[in-house]
Amino acid sequence: MDQVEEVKQKVDIVSVISDYVDLKKAGRNYKANCPFHGEKTPSFMVSRDKQIWHCFGCSRGGDIFSFVMEIEGVNFVESLRILASKAGVTLKRQDPKLTSKRNKLLDIMEIAVNYYHQALLESRGAEKIREYLTKRGLTKETIEEWQIGYSPDSWDDLINLLKKKGFSENEVFLAGLSSKKEGSSRFYNRFRDRIMFPIFDTNGAIVAFSARVNPDKESEEKMGKYINIP
Repeated sequence: MDQVEEVKQKVDIVSVISDYVDLKKAGRNYKANCPFHGEKTPSFMVSRDKQIWHCFGCSRGGDIFSFVMEIEGVNFVESLRILASKAGVTLKRQDPKLTSKRNKLLDIMEIAVNYYHQALLESRGAEKIREYLTKRGLTKETIEEWQIGYSPDSWDDLINLLKKKGFSENEVFLAGLSSKKEGSSRFYNRFRDRIMFPIFDTNGAIVAFSARVNPDKESEEKMGKYINIP
């Protein structure tokens, strides 16, 4: 079974569409006012048996992928990512050259959050950070659930990792994870020696970070206690 079919079989169209539309039972089907055009009488129908949707008012319709594409304004690959998250399916990483710009950025974020998280849990440089978080009342379960991390005090470790994964320096820059000095072609890590808090969108994808300065360096920090991805 390919991953598209696996996702399709594991998600329930009624459950997913209910996140966006107030569905009401209508015999074997469900109905609602169409989210794609204004109407007072419900003409938007969803069939759990057939796993399809159709609006008799505007003639839109299709499967769960087409609904997510319409409602979220994304392409098929992005809808697959959203639904895979809901279905608990881990997608095989695609060649970055074959994916859309947005998906490349989301892939970069996913690699980054895992890298930062492992650095917090395992690196020697994060020992005092782990002690600080424990003193602040954060449990190991909380840290793991929210994928809190640590950016090592390095100028290029994350950039080099992402380059090995097939991403360009400019793509890392567009993701907001690196900076570049004016008049220079050299990129460097935006976040260094900071506690990393990932920010998720409504579909569970990591789209940004907020980074807290190392508490030991708070008094001398010039960029601010917290800095965020642009």
